[in-house]
Amino acid sequence: MTTYNRLQTMEARINEEGFTTPTGIGSEIPHYILDYPPEDELIVRTYVESLLKRSSLNIKEINLFQFLLSMFEDDIDELLEIAEEEGYGELTQALQTVLEDQNLMVDTFVERVNDAELVFITGVGTVHPFLRSSHLLKKLSNHAFRKAIILFYPGHFTGLELKLFNIFENEDEYQIARIS
Repeated sequence: MTTYNRLQTMEARINEEGFTTPTGIGSEIPHYILDYPPEDELIVRTYVESLLKRSSLNIKEINLFQFLLSMFEDDIDELLEIAEEEGYGELTQALQTVLEDQNLMVDTFVERVNDAELVFITGVGTVHPFLRSSHLLKKLSNHAFRKAIILFYPGHFTGLELKLFNIFENEDEYQIARIS
């Protein structure tokens, strides 16, 4: 099945009655992944942009790169200076120190999502290696985040492991299901 066909299947699924409503004994809110070949990134971006405009659901897109930048917007000049003077490794370390503050990342995410019924997480490839999508999902799960999420992932999902760009193995494991 092509990426475009999988996107169409996902769209039909999110429009099914009850998709964004918790069901079952634990009333778990599902987290889904739509993995795709990295070379199909533009197809996915274009489809998601169009879907957001035509959907009757209240969907919030969180682009992880923009999300990360917004968390550090007051410190951008300082971060650029660290990158120039001390190198990429130090920049990564400076970002990781802030991102380890679980409450800051989760609170910022929840504030952005606001009253959405469904959350699309995009920009996974552009934010690598500064922020891992699985890391964010674990933190949200630990805080009992109660909204359905679809993670758009440029790479491969085996059912157990995520492989970003079909290259980087051993992303953090996280309980997530393929949506189409």
